[in-house]
Amino acid sequence: MRCLFQLGRLVAALRRRPQLEACALNLSQQRQPEADPGASREQDRNDLVNSGHYPKATLTATILVSQVRRISKSCNLSCSNGIVEMPEFCKVILQVENGAQTFTGTFEAVSLPCWLRVEPASVLTRHKWILLRYSSGFFDEPDRPLIRFITSDNKIFIQPMNGTLLGSAEWIGRVPDDTVSVSISPTKHLGRFSFRIDLIEPVSLLNLLRRGLATDFGWMFWALRSKLLNSKQEAWQALKYAIGGTPLSCYDQWHARLARPLDLNSFDQPKNSNNSTAHFHLLMFLDGNSRGLQHTLQSLQAQTYPKWTLHAEVTADAEPTELLTFLLAAQSDERIRECNQIDLGAPRPSEDERLAILHVGDELSEYALSAMAQQIAEKPYLVLQYSDEDAIDDNGLLHSPVLKPDWSPTFYEAIPYLGRLTCISRLAMQREDITGAEFLRAEVEAIDRLLAHTDPAYIGHVRRILYRRRSSSANLAQRPRPKNIQIHQLEDWPEVSIVIPTRNHSRLLKDCIRGIVERTDYPNLNVVVVDNGSTEDTSLEYLAKLEGDARFRILTRPGPFNYSSLCNDGAKCTEAPILAFLNNDIVIRESGWLKEMVRLARQPRVGVVGAKLLFPDERIQHAGVVLGMGGIAGHIYRRSQISEAGYMHQLEVTRESFAVTAACIVLQRTKFEAVGGFDAENLPVDLNDIDLCLRISKQGWFNLWTPKAVLTHVQSATRGNERDPFELYRQERTYFSRRWMEDVRNDPFFHSGLSLFSHWPHLG
Repeated sequence: MRCLFQLGRLVAALRRRPQLEACALNLSQQRQPEADPGASREQDRNDLVNSGHYPKATLTATILVSQVRRISKSCNLSCSNGIVEMPEFCKVILQVENGAQTFTGTFEAVSLPCWLRVEPASVLTRHKWILLRYSSGFFDEPDRPLIRFITSDNKIFIQPMNGTLLGSAEWIGRVPDDTVSVSISPTKHLGRFSFRIDLIEPVSLLNLLRRGLATDFGWMFWALRSKLLNSKQEAWQALKYAIGGTPLSCYDQWHARLARPLDLNSFDQPKNSNNSTAHFHLLMFLDGNSRGLQHTLQSLQAQTYPKWTLHAEVTADAEPTELLTFLLAAQSDERIRECNQIDLGAPRPSEDERLAILHVGDELSEYALSAMAQQIAEKPYLVLQYSDEDAIDDNGLLHSPVLKPDWSPTFYEAIPYLGRLTCISRLAMQREDITGAEFLRAEVEAIDRLLAHTDPAYIGHVRRILYRRRSSSANLAQRPRPKNIQIHQLEDWPEVSIVIPTRNHSRLLKDCIRGIVERTDYPNLNVVVVDNGSTEDTSLEYLAKLEGDARFRILTRPGPFNYSSLCNDGAKCTEAPILAFLNNDIVIRESGWLKEMVRLARQPRVGVVGAKLLFPDERIQHAGVVLGMGGIAGHIYRRSQISEAGYMHQLEVTRESFAVTAACIVLQRTKFEAVGGFDAENLPVDLNDIDLCLRISKQGWFNLWTPKAVLTHVQSATRGNERDPFELYRQERTYFSRRWMEDVRNDPFFHSGLSLFSHWPHLG
């Protein structure tokens, strides 16, 4: 009786709220008997979302209010997968705030940024830590949504969330104290999009602490230290790092939790693919895998996009049962064709024809060709498209997700990572004199020939898992192996000016200078030391000594520490065509570091080049910067072992990185000056290197990280470790976030399906 009384009080209270309405729905009546239980629960949720009649500028998404869940548990009501089997649900409304309008059951972004306000905010603000589950359409870009909290004293907190790679995603975060408004920006693209909130649930701090202690004690220590220093945001950030993401080895469980069925009639309506004229020629060898062939054929015939043809070439290894299965399928579906040698028919292909390779046993997701066709409809000029992929073993276990970066030409030179599904314009292949048979027999070589004459703008990445390999190998992401690239050294090494800001700490500066003079194999360099008001006698004596050497120039710039201004002044006092910026706590380990960085920096398409930096304990300190990591930007692979290969061999080869740390960078003077150098006015200390890299990138140049220039970085020895960096640099971080948040939410070289709170690639 008591629990029924509690439930009655709760329902009555919910009905009294003007922002909420009770929605009676018997979920058991909604279920389809032939569907599996997981699909039924998802369909129930979709039906509820699509059944109501909402105000013109709102969409409604179902949530589970925590009080309902707790009381339902005490009343022994069934609860699974976030759905309580009871007749009352609560609704949270996504109200258009700015930049969007409703569009036949979905939203349309008419200007950017586009924000949807969560109403009532109290559904979130009554809790400290929350889990938010949300969905976007399969034919929308899986951008990272942004969540914004505004407090009663007008402080703004914005966090990037996980992308909806599988249709749905989850985010765990801290609701700032005194929050009065909560908004979400689901997309960074104009046009129609679908978005809903599926679940809002409180998360126990005790459970988070237990999970953090079990996962990463170091980050838990940092969280406790920050809490004791009253650095709240840093404590929240450290706790999120401690709990991390989902290891790639747990992909099957992650997929089961977040994957949702396709809803073509409503939420997942294609935007352009239905009107597309693209035709896909799928090439395949029949090579003796009769069991796997049925899986491949079923996945093709289940495609939501109908304009495809399968061309299968029979090999000597083909089994009679395999051939019989294929011929039976061909009799019932004229799109399935057998040939002795791949022949695509018409000698003059149209612009809409695309070629792709399938392997017997592999499968396409049901919307794979629709997703490719939609991208073609939006960008008909594309020459090549590629998607992400995973694998399934003989027991049905999913594994080895390969979540690829957007087009990375330098990375591709070392690792031909495109894999499958890769679709190529038949017209472009004809221009390069590549036949379908050549493509099928030597896929990578044919793609290399094509890419040699293809502008990066003509290469598209569909950030969805569209291809599933049938494989028991657990290291799909580690294939293929790095290529042996022949490096052509420069005959004439240009002059390099190395700019080093410093203040006191003469021992550190001496070690850095000694490494440049005694260990660096570079024939044409000079050094500019910019002194920010040293006061120690040993430092002043050492600087005076350096002034007597023609290779050194000492600039005196006393005053408040402004790293950007110090570096800009140092660059202005030389005319060298190549600039290098070093922290004074860098230790040179090997002789060829500068030649490697200059060789890369001189390439026309390259902007800033960053180095592999190690902590004194030989663990990795810098292997590239990921935008959005930790909320703004962070170092991927931080604290990893020096011998690690990295995900997709990322630690073994030179690759694109959206940003690199200025503790050691090299770039051409003309490019540095083209963007105005470091931003000394808005970013004097924090995030100035990331800002420089982003402005360089906006000019069309790629920033690179190389593992072939290895140095030691005694991090923050001059600045020291700040007590509360979030408060100390709040103005700089606020400026950076406002200027670059659309880029922070979508680092092109770090997949949106990966966690932003794990230094080793984990699932988000």
